[in-house]
Amino acid sequence: MPYRLAPASFRGQVIAIVALSLAVVALAVVMVRETVQSTQQSLLDEAREQCRAAARELALQLRERQAYAEDPLTHLPLEAQDLSLRGLSSAVLRSYEGISGGYFDSDSGRLLGYSFPTAATGHAPPSASTLRALAAQPDSVSVAGLTVFAAESSEPLSIISWTSKTVVAVNPLGGRLFWSASLALAALLGLVGVVSIWLNLRRGIDDVRDGLQKLETDFSHRLPAAAGEFSEITQAINQMAARRAALDEEYRRQDRLAALGKVVAGVAHEIRNPLNSMRLTLELLARRLDARQVQAAIAEVDRLDAILSRLLAFGRSTPHHPLSQDIAPLLDRAVKMIHEQRRQRDIRLDLQIEPNLKAVVEAAGIEQVLINLLLNATEAAPPGGEVKVSAHRADDAVVIQVADNGSGIPAHARPHMFDAFYTTKPHGTGLGLAVSREILLRQGGNLEFETSDAGTTFSVRLPAKGAPA
Repeated sequence: MPYRLAPASFRGQVIAIVALSLAVVALAVVMVRETVQSTQQSLLDEAREQCRAAARELALQLRERQAYAEDPLTHLPLEAQDLSLRGLSSAVLRSYEGISGGYFDSDSGRLLGYSFPTAATGHAPPSASTLRALAAQPDSVSVAGLTVFAAESSEPLSIISWTSKTVVAVNPLGGRLFWSASLALAALLGLVGVVSIWLNLRRGIDDVRDGLQKLETDFSHRLPAAAGEFSEITQAINQMAARRAALDEEYRRQDRLAALGKVVAGVAHEIRNPLNSMRLTLELLARRLDARQVQAAIAEVDRLDAILSRLLAFGRSTPHHPLSQDIAPLLDRAVKMIHEQRRQRDIRLDLQIEPNLKAVVEAAGIEQVLINLLLNATEAAPPGGEVKVSAHRADDAVVIQVADNGSGIPAHARPHMFDAFYTTKPHGTGLGLAVSREILLRQGGNLEFETSDAGTTFSVRLPAKGAPA
């Protein structure tokens, strides 16, 4: 079943955010456009009022001059009329910022007195037809692009007063318009950020989903390292996969041990009958021969019987009763049991035991483990080699180490050293280390090893006296 880490609700949220961002961008664009148009219209309306007022003022000043002047304007030559009216228009328009204007003689069709005292530059005057049309409709104006024209009749004279003003185009980056444009830009950047985040999330989710799908069939697969928040997710998944692999390995080990228990139980049951016969025979011999020699043989038969009892219980959980035991006697008995093997291979033994060392264990099981480890070390060491045995206290545990100076365990065999029926010996059964580790685990201990070309060291860890078993 494929994993779905990107639910529809998440995609819906992303789509909603993108739609909202687009709406904000559109709204900001509309606001900027409306603001520009509104501001431009306000400037044009203001220019209309100014042009009307200036045109009326020019007409009024012309009529007053005509009424009170000693020399009427119409009696002067056209050049003199133009000069006189230019002074009049310049004086009037000086009070109106950015407005140019003058007079128009409708009889001759000539412009008179054109001036622009406060304008940066003069404006092209309107046409004669425009001026006549404006003069015929009081308070009317004409707008050509961003230029406003206004005219006023100066009856009874045939001269028309006119004014014009060009409105500056509104800059969208000025004042409030700047902030409106900034809002649109910010919304657009937000949209880009949302899309970028969504793409990164989508990529990370796809990587996690692909990794989980591979983990369904391959427990050894690990997700590659990721950046950001997905780093913690991939680490957690990899840790989960490692724990799952460890549990699976433990399950297989327990399954193998259970199968081993059934096999060993059958074999042990068959061996017990001849052992009983051997013990009875030895007891009869003890009455006729030296009792001390026979009693040693009977003790070994009893030990074999105890081993068989433990093998019969191997593979199933059985209660055990650990006691505080001195480690030194256990090691002494184990060393004596392998004396003949050491003698045959001329193996030296270096034994170092910390005084007053006690562990909470079952003596028979631990003795069996030590015998197995000593036999393995004796066989691994070269003829004339050395086996070192040490025992010491480490925190809440007792550690017993058995080391040889052999050539070490091959690399391909190291992962399988505690597997049942796995062995590197020509005549081995592959049960010694598997049984030993199971005995230690049931008693709250553990068995580990370190190996190299210079030899191998097996470490037995047992609960010390006073520590929970």
